Amino acid sequence: MTVGVRTERGVALIVCLIGIVVCGALVTGVFATGYVEQRIGDNTRWMERSFGVAEYGLSETIAQWNIGSFNQLLPGQRVNVAGAVPGGTGTYAGSVIRLNQELFIVDVIGTDARGQARQRLGSFVKLRPLVIDIGAALTTQGPTKVGGSAEIDGSDHVPVGWTGCPSAVPPLAGLRTPDSSVVTYTGSCSGGSCVHGVPQVNEDPTVGDSTFFEYGDLDWDALTAMANKPLPPGAYTGIDPLLTADGQCDVSKALNWGAPFDPLSPCHEYYPIIYVPGDMKINGNTGQGLLLVEGNLDVQGGFEFFGIVIVKGNLSTQGTGGHFNGGVLAANADLDQSSVLGDAIVNFSSCAIAKALAAGAPGAQLRSRGWMQVY
Repeated sequence: MTVGVRTERGVALIVCLIGIVVCGALVTGVFATGYVEQRIGDNTRWMERSFGVAEYGLSETIAQWNIGSFNQLLPGQRVNVAGAVPGGTGTYAGSVIRLNQELFIVDVIGTDARGQARQRLGSFVKLRPLVIDIGAALTTQGPTKVGGSAEIDGSDHVPVGWTGCPSAVPPLAGLRTPDSSVVTYTGSCSGGSCVHGVPQVNEDPTVGDSTFFEYGDLDWDALTAMANKPLPPGAYTGIDPLLTADGQCDVSKALNWGAPFDPLSPCHEYYPIIYVPGDMKINGNTGQGLLLVEGNLDVQGGFEFFGIVIVKGNLSTQGTGGHFNGGVLAANADLDQSSVLGDAIVNFSSCAIAKALAAGAPGAQLRSRGWMQVY
């Protein structure tokens, strides 16, 4: 019997086809893997770039801390921030939210300009209060005259209706000066009877230019550069809180210096930094914050101010005088006489000082757990 011979013709074609399919699958896999890795690499690069943009947004917001906007927020309120990275690699947007009197959170989303990747970062910021040497109700450097019905009191006074004040501090001196022999008293203040404090007059030889013009790591120029209410030299009347049409505090008005007497006013927590690069005369009415005068300050008409007043030249109050609540530093840089006459009152107030300092304080990132990634 003859057995048929099996033929294997066509096997080579099948093997070739299988090989082609396998090679094609391998090549396709390589390309697919490469493409996926490229996309992963691009996404990673874009995510890292957006992370850097968000970090830039945080740093820029904190470094350029807007005391005129951020420090005026009430707890729970927020204000939006936005910007772009130099070079056009991305943009950021977010908000600054006030948590309490000292603490804020900056919440920023950074977006990469090319891949549109986004990263969200947050940072806790605490106000870094200014350091101003307030050692008495009134601190002077040159000859000082106190008379009339003036009163200078170093006891700690809490303004009527104010809340959130720190605990009262022990009484300070009514008057602080490097040389008490240049202080003269006239009228009903004969013998210094109108000056009250512990001690009544503090003769402090350390009082000098640094007392008036250096504030921790800031100086006079740096402090005046922070002013959010710069005003030209001249005479001012009718200083009062003003509201916008929708009932908000109108901080754009030159003569709106807050509302110290109305706790319900939207301007009650508004403490501007007012700077006048020359002489200033004031005749009424009320204000609060930091008042910085490069020249001489002449106050009349019952003006009342809460916070800190620093006068680089000569301070004088006449007639119905002026009422200062907080701390006053009259440097008398030109050694002219500082006069407190009429019925002027200078009361020390740690509360008014603390609120004014907080309102003018820059923000600083917390050192411990100050940064976080937000999802």
